[in-house]
Amino acid sequence: MRIVLELALLVLGVISSCRAVNCPWPCRCTWVVDSLYADCSRRSLQTYPNFDGIPVEHLDLSGNKFLEFPTLYADIDSLIYLDLSSNYISSIGAKTLIGFTSLRTLLLANNSIDSWESLSPNEAFKYAPSLKRLGLDGNRLGSFGNGESFELLTSSSLTDLGLSSCGISSIGGDQMVNQLPNLERLNLANNQLAQIAALPSRTLRVLDLSNCSIKNLSGFFLDAMQNLEALNLSRNTELQFDSLSEDPILTYMLRKLDVSYCNLDSIELSGLPQLTEVRLQGNLLRVVDVNTFANNSMLEVVDLSQNVLRHIGQDAFAKLKRLKELNLAFNEIARLDRNFIRNNDVLVELNLSRNVLQKLTKIVSNSVRTINMSWCEITSIESTALSSLSVIQKLDLSNNLITDMPTFMRSETLQQLNLANCRLTTVRNNTFREFPELADLHLNGNRLTSPIPPNYFDGNKFLDQLWLGDNPWICDCHSPLFVDFYDYLTAKPAKIKDRNHLRCAAPAVFYGKLWEFACADVWILNARTSSTGEKAWSIIMLTLLGLGALVLGYACLQKYLRKRKVRQSDREYEENDDELRRIRDLNERILREEATPSLQHTQEISLLPSYEDALRMPKLVRPVKSMMDLSGPERARNSRKLRRSQTHADGDGSQSEAEDGLQLDSRQRFRSVEMLSNRDKERTAQYGPYRRTGYMEYNQSGSRRFSIEDSRFPAAHLKTQNLQSAEQIGNFQSYENSPYTKRKPKIAEIPPFKRVNMMADSVEFLTDPEYDEVGSKHGSPFAKRKPKPPVLPPPTMKVSAQVYTLQQSPVLELDPAIEDYFSAARKQPSSSTIASDFQELDEPELKSLPDDNRSSTISRSDVEQDLERGKRKKRKNSTSRRVSGSFTAANAAESSSSDSELNALVHKPMRETLF
Repeated sequence: MRIVLELALLVLGVISSCRAVNCPWPCRCTWVVDSLYADCSRRSLQTYPNFDGIPVEHLDLSGNKFLEFPTLYADIDSLIYLDLSSNYISSIGAKTLIGFTSLRTLLLANNSIDSWESLSPNEAFKYAPSLKRLGLDGNRLGSFGNGESFELLTSSSLTDLGLSSCGISSIGGDQMVNQLPNLERLNLANNQLAQIAALPSRTLRVLDLSNCSIKNLSGFFLDAMQNLEALNLSRNTELQFDSLSEDPILTYMLRKLDVSYCNLDSIELSGLPQLTEVRLQGNLLRVVDVNTFANNSMLEVVDLSQNVLRHIGQDAFAKLKRLKELNLAFNEIARLDRNFIRNNDVLVELNLSRNVLQKLTKIVSNSVRTINMSWCEITSIESTALSSLSVIQKLDLSNNLITDMPTFMRSETLQQLNLANCRLTTVRNNTFREFPELADLHLNGNRLTSPIPPNYFDGNKFLDQLWLGDNPWICDCHSPLFVDFYDYLTAKPAKIKDRNHLRCAAPAVFYGKLWEFACADVWILNARTSSTGEKAWSIIMLTLLGLGALVLGYACLQKYLRKRKVRQSDREYEENDDELRRIRDLNERILREEATPSLQHTQEISLLPSYEDALRMPKLVRPVKSMMDLSGPERARNSRKLRRSQTHADGDGSQSEAEDGLQLDSRQRFRSVEMLSNRDKERTAQYGPYRRTGYMEYNQSGSRRFSIEDSRFPAAHLKTQNLQSAEQIGNFQSYENSPYTKRKPKIAEIPPFKRVNMMADSVEFLTDPEYDEVGSKHGSPFAKRKPKPPVLPPPTMKVSAQVYTLQQSPVLELDPAIEDYFSAARKQPSSSTIASDFQELDEPELKSLPDDNRSSTISRSDVEQDLERGKRKKRKNSTSRRVSGSFTAANAAESSSSDSELNALVHKPMRETLF
């Protein structure tokens, strides 16, 4: 538990040392747990470093060249340790320590203080109320405790005072004790004390008077220190400490006594019954018997080393029941009684080194765990030497003259056996067999030449440390035993601990070489020429390794393919995402362009061809009665049926002739539908805001609407565009053959009144040459009739909306005037609302007005025949005319059945671009 706690503190110290501190140059600051240590020692500094704002606790300024006490550190409240040793400070003022309220340790050793008066002892240390330790060692103070009052050291908190090597020649006086009421430790070592007075102190516990030339130590001196526990009188070579003294020593509080190196030839410790530790080394003691420690039954540590002891009595330590450590090294002991430590039941460590035992005999002890018998000139060992040491763990027999280990030597508890630097030449198979707990064996520095068979250590299952260096090994590299022994030592975990000292002494070519270098060539060759079994095993291992490598490679390949597939999927996803983003951007741009306001956005577009389109049309074989004849196949079929019915009704010609007259050569017809279909290209084309024909858009029914402004001519880029197919170009004749080039509109020649009253179903009524001939015919009512002003009040005109519903007329279908290549995908008549440029004017029924200008010579029958002929011609051409307004079959029937009551549908003039 203690080790764990120390490790924890060390870790905390390391962690704390990593905390950043702005340490002044050239000091070195480290954190130990929560304390900041600043080391500025031995830097030859003459000015004090500045620690302003740094919470330093331990400050070491020793070994520099400071001349004055550092009063600038008085404001550092955290400073508890200040070391100013080995400087040149000569004095301390009475108020120098003002502000050092937290200071606990102040070291001023080895400075230039030459008197107590220079320290201001009675005033200076009063301002350091927390001061516990004061070191004044190495200063020349002269005396202690027997001067004037102003020279007496005064401090109510001081517990440890160091005055060693201060040239003090006298000690004494009650004044010292009175001025230092809490003093516990006093060091007066290395002073020449010619006179020692009594130090009556009830608090003093440790007193060091070593090397002080003390000759006599009276009992009165020790009685004055009632609570003294440790007294060091070592190296006082003239000290008398025996029973012959006039004033015998008697104290019951002293626990530790050190009188080593005092040239004592006898010792009397009967007056110190409470002693627990006595050190008597380096004296001239010759005998230790039962009376030496008769009255010291509390002793735990006895050090009798470096004396001239030759004999140890049988019961010399019998009364020391608490003895734990006994040191008898560096004496002249030649023989040991086997029971001399038998009664010491708690003795743990026995040191008998540097004696002249010559033979290891049986020692009886139930508590000793460590025995050191090195350098004892032992030549032989009894086989039962360890049989009575029931708990022995460590035995050191190094540097002796042992040549052979006994055969039946055994120990059930021995763990460490040191036989280094002896004279062992051989190791038998049963040498270490009886040490089952052996873990550490030192055989280095002996005379072993032949390798030890590994089976000699079969009984030592815990053996993990072997030391075999510095032996004259004969390196027979071809010997199987040598190879096996080397393999045993170096097999992991390696048991050999001094491998670099394992060298060859023979043959001469290998002298001084390590085993590995000496036999490397031979062992490598043997490894190449190994046995068949080893080769087979190697092949098996290589095969397994190869299979493992293949499996690993396959797994890596699978992993690579999976990653590649994932990367490819990610790349495809990114490409698709980019393409979708581009399409989305393109759609957004198109929508923004379509949403751009035009000049005339609300105008409707007609499907009628422009003037230039009409001029490009080739001449037809027969005249077209209306635009519906060009584009409406159903309308053409209805017209053909109507003509067929009229032909049968009148009986003017046979049915075959009428049909032949209405048939057109399909190969020579102009494909006007295809030309009209080229209008679809105009819908998909993107036109700028400055096209000549204005803005173009399409309604729900697919009809095209142009703005009125600049709609007379098409866009400039359409003039150079080939809008006709190869057949159209081949069937094209000339502009002169077009019926629209010769036809002259007669709308301007017809008075408005006549336009309203005449029964015109379409514009062709005004432009068809056949109607020009009507006026020249004899029976035509228009040839002689002249308009008269109406008698009735002017009719009320009702203008309907431009949007009308086109109703399908239930008339018979005629063949179209041009060939329809799109008949397979014929569209049904749309019932949607279509914008038109025509206005429907509904008038009340206009009855025939009397014509006073007509000649009375014309008979009634002729007039009726002419009117009937005109009606037939109108009905014949009605299917090919472009119907605007709400013209239906009912209206046609009504107009044909009534001669006197006529309902004329007057149209707004067709756009001039048609002509």
